Amino acid sequence: MLEAGNRPLVRTPPENTDNTLMMSHCVSGKCAVWLCLLANFGMLSAGAAEFMFRASVRGEVLEGKPLDWDADNMVLLGRDGRFHQFHPSDAKNAVRTSPTFVGYSAAELKPVLAEEFGQAFDVSATKHYLVVHPRGERDQWADRFEELFNRFGHYFRVRGFSVQEPPYPLVAVVFHDRTEYQRHAAASGTPMHPSTLGHYDPLSNRVFLFDATAHSSGVEWTENAETIIHEATHQSAYNAGIHRRFATQPRWLVEGLAMMFEAPGVWNARYDHTRGDRLNRGRLKDFRAYAATRRQPGSLVRLIASDNVFRSDQEGAYAEAWALAFYLSETEPREFANYLARVAGRPLFSDYPTIERIADFRASFGGDPKMLDVRFLRFLAELE
Repeated sequence: MLEAGNRPLVRTPPENTDNTLMMSHCVSGKCAVWLCLLANFGMLSAGAAEFMFRASVRGEVLEGKPLDWDADNMVLLGRDGRFHQFHPSDAKNAVRTSPTFVGYSAAELKPVLAEEFGQAFDVSATKHYLVVHPRGERDQWADRFEELFNRFGHYFRVRGFSVQEPPYPLVAVVFHDRTEYQRHAAASGTPMHPSTLGHYDPLSNRVFLFDATAHSSGVEWTENAETIIHEATHQSAYNAGIHRRFATQPRWLVEGLAMMFEAPGVWNARYDHTRGDRLNRGRLKDFRAYAATRRQPGSLVRLIASDNVFRSDQEGAYAEAWALAFYLSETEPREFANYLARVAGRPLFSDYPTIERIADFRASFGGDPKMLDVRFLRFLAELE
């Protein structure tokens, strides 16, 4: 699966630009029309705005909310949740369309998706989702995505979170089979490993997957369910305020949370009765194998401090990421909620250096990593 939400989306914003200098560029004709319009509204310094613009950019009409800009770069959040980045000079006929950001409604976006994916697909609407899927398969896909989003919100609301409503429909695309999925991913510039079953793309804000049971009589529907749960959790977290989509988030936290939701006792309200129901037994088995063979002293600190462990030992990093997220959510839920809110509150397009990652973690859970490691390992050893 694609590890969502941690690859850099854009460069770190520059220092705020002097308004007088920027205005002189506009007067002298050196500044794009877009920036001149921003100047007229007194919005020249970098930072997200709430108003919306519409412009033609390289032949495509875009409308949305400026997230960041300077003389060389414009970052726009589209009304459908898509992320756009372009040079301001590429924006033609730019006009302000609304004083506040207004996402597309399902009625506005549904025909756009129908035209994009063609007659081989239906587009089904639920309260929060538009699901593009093979014709005639609404019951197999749309309601499941909606159920997962609702369960995600319930899980966090009962733990003290203020869960946000997405400002636009969430989009999931289900292809007929693996070949179609791989072909679309490659054409979109994000080729997937042949074994990938699905991914959440933070740039388009869409989940992509395929019917794993297609052409395979021996494959159960649970293959689809597991992929939906993991990738829909990424999408829900980035659109409900649990993670911040346009700021670096610790990979252990992003992936650990998604793996937590793979357990029926987390995503299915009918089974959320005991800790055992919420336990992801496959991930626990992976962690115990990792701990018994190659886990080194200081592993927790390295996981918290940077994402490098996912490159040096991906399997071990995933196992420990689930284990840490589960341990914190079960034993220190209030502190875990505070930590998630702290991380989600980071500035747009900001990096997350090691010193700040460790400081934020210590501010939420205390500062003795050796004692944390002892409690963590004891907790996992006692799980049954």
